[in-house]
Amino acid sequence: MINEHPGVRYAGYRTRELGVDGDGPTIVLLHGFGHPADCWRPVLQRLGQAGRSAIAVDLPGFGHADDTRPGPGLPQLDAFVDGLVDHHGSSAPVVLVGNSLGALAALRAAGRRTPVAAVLATAAAGFGWTPAIRVGTMGDLRCVALLAEVPAPRAIRRPVVDAVARLLLYGRRTDADPDMIALVTAQLSNRTASRRLMRSAVAYAGEVSTRQRVGPIDCPVTLVHGRRDHIVSLTASRRLHISLPGSTLVVLDDAGHCPHLDAPDDIAAMAARLTTTDKESE
Repeated sequence: MINEHPGVRYAGYRTRELGVDGDGPTIVLLHGFGHPADCWRPVLQRLGQAGRSAIAVDLPGFGHADDTRPGPGLPQLDAFVDGLVDHHGSSAPVVLVGNSLGALAALRAAGRRTPVAAVLATAAAGFGWTPAIRVGTMGDLRCVALLAEVPAPRAIRRPVVDAVARLLLYGRRTDADPDMIALVTAQLSNRTASRRLMRSAVAYAGEVSTRQRVGPIDCPVTLVHGRRDHIVSLTASRRLHISLPGSTLVVLDDAGHCPHLDAPDDIAAMAARLTTTDKESE
């Protein structure tokens, strides 16, 4: 059973957590740009069934969390994740699992925080885009936001936005979960919300360049990349893998930009294994 905890605060930002109870260090799930914590529900369900403790949180500016404050977003995201790690890692170091912008945040946190036992980063942003995305340099959901800005009846706009979301987020559009697509694109239901998302995309695009540096990272790092990713290039993950000695790179042939949606069984299993690494090595 997934529990919802509204009204929690980290670094002064009010947010919401989804969690499952279990054993071992807490697995902390960080979503990508434009997504809510709900995108982790398939993984949370599987971790709960496996008896692992895990939480997913709305990052500042997304879902039910407070908006980011004026100024650069990445430092605010860093402070938020630090507060999150300090809280859930007070008794045992956490395992950080992130996708896209959340993966970058997880890697940055592991490079400066001690209560991190391991990192699982999927399609980490900031190390190289696919050619199509590099032209716009806006990253995740830019096309969806642009389409949502076009004056058109909702009955016409929404199917188009949903179709683009399927293309950007999933490896195979036919496998996309309609309920999950609706969750991701709900914030694009009107032009005001679309403009807000677009401003956030522009701001992050200026910060999340292809020259990000992380490390050194002392804990185990697993990098996961979907071969069908239309946003972050596989070359970027290979480059990141080389820059992090001892890291592991896993390529999922049928996954897209969000492996936790395409392959929740694989992501949950890899995350669960990371919680037992220290115990198995004793």
